[in-house]
Amino acid sequence: MAISTEIVGKEFGPFVREYTFKDLEIVALGCNAAFDGKTDLFYVNEKDANNPQLKVLPIFGVPLTVHEEMTLTLDYGYNYAGSLHFGFEINFHAPFKMADRIETFVTQEALYDRGEGRGSLSKQVGKSYSADGTHLCTVETWDVCIYDGGWGGEAPPKDIVEMPERAPDVEVFETMPLNMPLIYRLMGDWHQQHIDWSYTEQTGLDRPIAHAISYAGLVMRHAIASFFPEQPERMTRFKTRVTSPVIPGTDLVTRMWKVGDKEIRFQLCDADVAETGSKPHLNWGIIEWE
Repeated sequence: MAISTEIVGKEFGPFVREYTFKDLEIVALGCNAAFDGKTDLFYVNEKDANNPQLKVLPIFGVPLTVHEEMTLTLDYGYNYAGSLHFGFEINFHAPFKMADRIETFVTQEALYDRGEGRGSLSKQVGKSYSADGTHLCTVETWDVCIYDGGWGGEAPPKDIVEMPERAPDVEVFETMPLNMPLIYRLMGDWHQQHIDWSYTEQTGLDRPIAHAISYAGLVMRHAIASFFPEQPERMTRFKTRVTSPVIPGTDLVTRMWKVGDKEIRFQLCDADVAETGSKPHLNWGIIEWE
C-alpha cells in the first residue's frame, strides 16, 4: 500500500479514556516510580481510595494521544511493523483530576519523506479535554516508519535544540527493571516489540524493548525531584527526541543542564556514558516549569 497524503490536515476522534486513580498509579509504576518502595511514593499512594490524593506524573498526558487505537486509525498506508516513536512534545494547560472522562482529538499535521531506506516521518497533534471541556494538554508526536521512505514526499524540517557543552549540573542514576514494559503497556501501547521475544529477535535485538514514553516518564521523575520536588503540577512543557531503544535491565543516567530560571536541557544515557561515549536514548530534551 502506497503512502497517501490525503490524510494530512484531517482530525480524528474523539479518542476516549475514562480513568480513576488506579490508572494514574499504573502509569507511574510503568515509569518505575517507587522502585524501592519509597522513592516518589506520592505518585502511587492514594492514601484513601474513597478520596484519593495522588500526585500525577505528567507523562500521563502523552498516552492520551499516543496509543495503538490512534496509530491504527490514522492509517496513511505505512507498515505498522516498522513504526517507531521518533519524539514528542507535550504542553500542559490544566491539572489532571483523580478521575475523569477525557476526549482527545488528533490531527494528522504532516507527512515527510526521509528518503529510501530511512523511512517516512509522521507528525500528529493531539488535544485532550476534560469532561467539563477544560483543555488539559496538547501533544505533538512524531513517528518514523522505517519501511516507508523514498515515496517522493517533502523532506522533514530541521529541529535544532542547543545542548550545553559542559558537564551536567545534575545527574540521576536508576536501573530500569526487566518488567517495566509489561506495566507501561497497560496504558494502551500494545505493540509486540515490547513483550514478544520472537518479534524482537527478528529486528536483531536480544529481548523486547521499553516504551520510549515510559523512560521519558522516568526522566520526568528525575527532573521533578531535582528542580521542583513533589510539585509535578508545575511542569508546563516536556520535549524530546527518541534516539535509541532501551533494553530493560539497563543502568541509566538522566543528565540535566539548567539553562534558565525554570528550564533545563536533558539527555537519558547509559550510566557509563562518560567512559563509553555511547549514544543517548533520549536527546535534545527540554523541560520547563512555572
